Amino acid sequence: MIGREGIDFGALDTLVTLQSCTITHGAQGQKKFTYTDFRKVFAKVDRQVDEMVSNANLEAGQNIQLTIHKVPALTSRWRVLVDGKPYGITAIDTIDRFAPLCILSLTAIDG
Repeated sequence: MIGREGIDFGALDTLVTLQSCTITHGAQGQKKFTYTDFRKVFAKVDRQVDEMVSNANLEAGQNIQLTIHKVPALTSRWRVLVDGKPYGITAIDTIDRFAPLCILSLTAIDG
């Protein structure tokens, strides 16, 4: 079924995990980020590989765009597990004000 946003809801075929972030402070006052699973949702995954030159080496970075149902508490401090790999949220865009979907721009977290 295609919604009025032009998105085929059947394209939301990949199960991803949204992880919320809790910030605490360590003994010396440093920030500690703790991620806990918040919800598993189905998403449409669009992968993009960007090639760049860094320190005279050709490197490839992977960016992902996810289309998911809106989650009211979602912020860019959260992260998303796609195929078990963590990705940081760089942007949250709405398709339109009344649409039930949003688009997340993600970048891979090294580690």
